[in-house]
Amino acid sequence: MTEPELSRREQNKLDTRRAIAQAALDLARTRGMGGFTAEQIADQAGVSRRTFFNYFHSPEEALIVSTESFLDRAEAELLARPAEEPILDAMIAALAATTKVENLKDCGDLFRLSAGNPDLLGTHLLAWERAEARIISAVEDRLQGRASSLYIHALVGSLLSCAKAAMREWVSADTPDADAAQTLEHHIVATLTMLRDGFSSPSS
Repeated sequence: MTEPELSRREQNKLDTRRAIAQAALDLARTRGMGGFTAEQIADQAGVSRRTFFNYFHSPEEALIVSTESFLDRAEAELLARPAEEPILDAMIAALAATTKVENLKDCGDLFRLSAGNPDLLGTHLLAWERAEARIISAVEDRLQGRASSLYIHALVGSLLSCAKAAMREWVSADTPDADAAQTLEHHIVATLTMLRDGFSSPSS
């Protein structure tokens, strides 16, 4: 198989995975968690049941794709930051960059949906934990022994906690769909600014 053919094949697989994930999220929004099956997700995505299970083990796993994409982007942005940039500045800039992703509202909606469903919540938290482990590893490589393990774990944990706090604030408000992504972006940037400034302004 030639390289261009392989590239097209991989792109088709990626497109199928995204279509299934979007179908799952659309059903979750309209029917609520527990109101649909893997077979119904497959039908809405235009694929077979077998194809669904080639990509995902459960509806919950299909639903967390938007969160995984958000966190993968954060990791990639961190790795791309200049080596000489202070680590906190680099991490804040990396997470702030993720607010530009097209599926940011999907991430917020999934955060809302997971709050009321134990199975989805467990899968969702696992995605955050896996991403946290990868980001910790990236920070360790970047600092090359210049910081303690406690410092790195606390720093990464604080950063991701800020993102979660922003999503909780967004979920608790009744934001019109037209403004939803922009409002969530504002909340994330605001929490990161608080972290950068040492939470010196309680009224912000």
